Amino acid sequence: MHKLMLFSLKHRVLSLLIIIVISSIAIPYALKVRLDVSTRGMMEEGDKDLSFYEETLRRFGTDNISVIYVRDKNLFSPAKLKRLQDLAYELEDLPGVKRVDSIFSVNNFKSSPEGLETGPLVDWLPETKKEADEILHNALNNPIVVKDLVAADGKSLALNLLLGSSRKDRASQIKISENIDKILAKYHSNFDKIFQFGLSYTQRKISENIIADQIELVPLSVIILLLTLMLNIKSPSGAVLPMLTAGISVLWTAGFMGYFGIPLNILTVIVPSLIIVIGSTEDIHIISEFMDENNKLNNKNKAISVLANKIGVAILLTSITTFLGFFSITLNKITLLKQFGWVSSFGLFVNPLITCILSPIYLYYFPPKLARRQKKESVFKIIEKKLIHFVLNNKKALLWGAVALSTLLFIFIPKIKVNNDLLGYFKSNSDIVKRSKILHRDLSGAQVFFLRITSGEKGTFKKVKFLKQVDVVEKILKDMKAFDNVLSFVDYLKFINREMNNGKKEFFKLPDKDNLVSQYILLLHRDDISRYVTSDFSEVNIVVRHNISSSYILNRDLNILKKKIEKVLDPHLHFKITGEGILINKAADSMAKGQVQSISFILVVVFLLMSLLFVNFKAGIISLVPNIVPIVWIFGFMGMFDIPLNVGTTMIAAISIGIAIDDTIHLMSRYNKELRNVQDQALAIDLCLQSEIRPVIATSVALALGFAILGFSNFLPVVYFGLLSALVMFFAVVCDLLLTPSVLTSTQLITLWDLIKQQVSGEVLRRCPLFMGLKKWQVKRLILLGRLLEFLPREYIIKQEDYGDSMFILLQGEAEVWTKGQNKRVLLAKLKEGDIFGEMALVNPGPRSADVIASTEAKVLELNLKSFKRIQLVSPRLAAKVYLNLAKVLGVRLKDMDRRMVEDNI
Repeated sequence: MHKLMLFSLKHRVLSLLIIIVISSIAIPYALKVRLDVSTRGMMEEGDKDLSFYEETLRRFGTDNISVIYVRDKNLFSPAKLKRLQDLAYELEDLPGVKRVDSIFSVNNFKSSPEGLETGPLVDWLPETKKEADEILHNALNNPIVVKDLVAADGKSLALNLLLGSSRKDRASQIKISENIDKILAKYHSNFDKIFQFGLSYTQRKISENIIADQIELVPLSVIILLLTLMLNIKSPSGAVLPMLTAGISVLWTAGFMGYFGIPLNILTVIVPSLIIVIGSTEDIHIISEFMDENNKLNNKNKAISVLANKIGVAILLTSITTFLGFFSITLNKITLLKQFGWVSSFGLFVNPLITCILSPIYLYYFPPKLARRQKKESVFKIIEKKLIHFVLNNKKALLWGAVALSTLLFIFIPKIKVNNDLLGYFKSNSDIVKRSKILHRDLSGAQVFFLRITSGEKGTFKKVKFLKQVDVVEKILKDMKAFDNVLSFVDYLKFINREMNNGKKEFFKLPDKDNLVSQYILLLHRDDISRYVTSDFSEVNIVVRHNISSSYILNRDLNILKKKIEKVLDPHLHFKITGEGILINKAADSMAKGQVQSISFILVVVFLLMSLLFVNFKAGIISLVPNIVPIVWIFGFMGMFDIPLNVGTTMIAAISIGIAIDDTIHLMSRYNKELRNVQDQALAIDLCLQSEIRPVIATSVALALGFAILGFSNFLPVVYFGLLSALVMFFAVVCDLLLTPSVLTSTQLITLWDLIKQQVSGEVLRRCPLFMGLKKWQVKRLILLGRLLEFLPREYIIKQEDYGDSMFILLQGEAEVWTKGQNKRVLLAKLKEGDIFGEMALVNPGPRSADVIASTEAKVLELNLKSFKRIQLVSPRLAAKVYLNLAKVLGVRLKDMDRRMVEDNI
């Protein structure tokens, strides 16, 4: 990224032109983004059972039904029934309504002295209360009507509107729902309660909620961003850059959606908010670093160049991990999640690119100034010091405490239930949920599934033998008490049979003979039974209504149902359950699998990335500890408080790991830098925390607040996603600050970019006896595990009589060795690149025997016993070779000393 930033600084006009051109291309595609309010996205992509469901709709009619619920304490009175009939007629004339099923259209069968009476339940409007009461009596005596069109208490009823396909023109479905409400508005004063409920109304509410989320969440995200900028930057001009980069990123993302036909739906609507909040963290780092460097150098060009080299790699790494966290969501089979994964990962891929291109240009022309530091910062400093002191003095206790808490919460993880129910997308206080509960209480639940039983032979279900099989299945459904209403072709035959036998209850059963079945069928209109049996009577369809809003419970009940049916159903018959809710519910199973895949993917990627970054597999494992623990905690929290795994919560783990690893990278990189400088692990941890505690907390708080604003969404999965992600951010910063120091104290780190940047001359490799037999990359590694020092000409590297316990290697430049004679200083030796000096202090620490002074600018590697221990920890094989070379060096030195002593004695 630093090269991209330097390119942008050098070619400002060209870089700006590139941004403008791409943005211009994105605009027309962004305008093509459509709103998707369908429930199809909640299903598995490419689900094979979808074709069976669609074939069911073609064979047995639409499932796009809008229920008009009406309740009044005097519902069955002449005046009320007159208004109900007016309403039914008005709804029939509404464009898009194919048919209205109501007490005014449904056929009724009734025994009488003259025989069987058949005709509409309400053949004419009553003029007296007695006539109205008779209609109510007939309705409650009709098993087809009760709980479907009329409540058992006679105070509620429904008008069922059969609409056209909801998938061909969703805009028209929303329009139908709006027109229905306009008609119902005329009747509000006539009844205690009246409302509509159904797929078209649900799609309309989804549309309204998506738009409301867009209007509410984006401004809230901007407010959070401004607050973060005010607290961290305190510069008005600095606040513009994050807004600019976020705005362009959102535009490019919208263009991406328009180009690939990805719609704005329940989940993709939150992407702009995520880009604004998450993307701004890099802008904050860049602006803060620029202001510090510009304050030191007083040169904006140099300041930009320095910050590019300083944080370019960090931006690259954090961008990669964040991108991969969101990209891992695409592994899920549910369309909504897959689309969200593609859109969010694209947005968070282009955002750092835009930031690295625009920030140098913006900072060059509008450099923000460093605000004066206030004395109040000392309060934060005191808190920081106390926290650091607590962490450093309680490392083991914190580590064991985390293990204990993780173990406790892990117990609750198996209690998490998967839920992908449509009603689960709405809050409990929403109109949709309230209306659904009312329908369930008074009539039957609004959710429907179909149980198809087929024989493959015409006329099968004109025979009593096979109809009894259907009756057995229907009895199983009713006996389970899990479903509100069960209706099939068999119910019509049983109803007619009862009325043909003077309405006696004991005759509410199938007739005994096939010829009676054929006679009864003649009494039925095809429209009455078209939803329940095919015209050739080769297949029947049982329609089941329920109000189960938990995928876990519905799956459990369906599994029980299937097992019971398999035990009793004739082997010549086959059954299958389908329905839109069934397909949505089925996706819940893939959601759990997708969760495992996403987490596994991001953990493996993070492990490999961190292992590569720090050239050590142990570093990869250590980096996972403070990022896995928060996930265990959040899943335990979900299980403890019965929070389901839904399309929102299934994204938390992978995304949070991708984001939270950023702080771990910063901590481990800083620790590596400090350890190289001070060569003391405890001190390095202390200095690391002093440097990183504030930015780590600041970015985590900003991210937590950014996720928390999603709690204002109108969709419950998004609310869960936002609030639990905010909680994970809190857990992550706690683990980063409390656990990472504990596991780092026994670890030696080297970064890949340090290894690449470290230069070693061929002269050093050839001449230095300590490097004999080592490959160049091994020498680089050895150098990075020591302490690099730089000296100016005539600057002392070693002073005679000073205490010393380390040896030195001259990597660059020249030096001279001087000692104090009787009357003057004596030049003992001139040192060149690759020479070793001071090595005897390793085995015999004490006062130095001579001065070593740099003749030119010099770069020196200092190694002490701690350094050699670090080498042994990081690479035992390398340490073995180095110890062998060191033994040879010390052997030569001792031999020289012996020779000199002999010469002096002679």
